[in-house]
Amino acid sequence: MSVVVTAVVHPKPGKLEEALSVYAAHIDAVHAEPGCQLYALHTDSTSIVVIEKWASQADLDAHAKGEVLARLGPELDALRERPADITVLEPRPAGSAAAGKGAL
Repeated sequence: MSVVVTAVVHPKPGKLEEALSVYAAHIDAVHAEPGCQLYALHTDSTSIVVIEKWASQADLDAHAKGEVLARLGPELDALRERPADITVLEPRPAGSAAAGKGAL
């Protein structure tokens, strides 16, 4: 079963664009990781919300322990006010396919 993750990253004031640039430098490598079905960035002009979907928990675990995050994490650490708020979710499809039955 797939796994969905939300990570809310809180850059220091004035560091949002720099943090987005760090993600941009690594996003192709994340997309190439086994099991990565979605890794997308969103912002509200203050925080960065990363929406992820992995084919399995094992794929997410490999990502969490992988070399891409080993490089990305320290680069972001200097730009963050505090650690990211990370939530791991189990998809619960409901409703029509177009509006949510397929879930993320």
